Amino acid sequence: MKSIARLMLALALASMLAACTPPDDSQPPAAQPALSAETSTLETVEAPSAPTAHALRPMEDAARAEALAAATNCNLEYVNGVVFTGTDISLTTPTAVRITGWLKADRIGPSVEQLSLRFESSDKARLWDIPLEKTIMRDDLQTPDTDGFASGFETVVDAGALPAGRYHLYLTYRLNGVLTGCDNGRYVAIP
Repeated sequence: MKSIARLMLALALASMLAACTPPDDSQPPAAQPALSAETSTLETVEAPSAPTAHALRPMEDAARAEALAAATNCNLEYVNGVVFTGTDISLTTPTAVRITGWLKADRIGPSVEQLSLRFESSDKARLWDIPLEKTIMRDDLQTPDTDGFASGFETVVDAGALPAGRYHLYLTYRLNGVLTGCDNGRYVAIP
C-alpha cells in the first residue's frame, strides 16, 4: 500500500512539474544575473551593443584632384565576413557594412597619417571616404626592422546614402607628407 502511495505521489509531482514547463522551446530563457567576482554581489549582464556604423563623407573636388602615390602594402580582406575573391561583393544591407583589412609600411615609423577608406563610383564621378583607426595588432604583419609599422583595422560603414551601383574600394594615407593610395582591385555592389 505504501508503494502505491509513493508512486501516486511521484506521478502527482511529475504532473505538477510538467505543468510548469513549456512544451517546447518557444519561450526564451529569462535573463540571469551574474555574480561579480570583485564585489560578490549580483549584477545584471547586458548583451554587447552593436558597433556604430560611421557615415561616409562625400569628398570635395579639390581633395579628389590630389594625385596619389601608388603602394601595394595593404589589403582589404573582408566585407561582412566575406573574403574578397576577385568578384564584387554585394551589399544587400549597406547601412552596416563591416570592412576588415591591414596596412604595412616599412621603415616609416609614425609618419603614416590620415588613413582612410575610399568608395569611388564606377564612373569615377563621385568619391566618398571614411577615416580608419589602426586598431588591430597582427602577428602576421611583422616588419623587418623596428622602425616599421603594421596594423590591422576594422570599421563599420553606413553606405546606405550611396545610390545603387558598383564602387571601387581602396585605402589612402599620408606617408611623409605624400598622399598614398593602396589599391587591391576591390569592388562592392549596392543593388
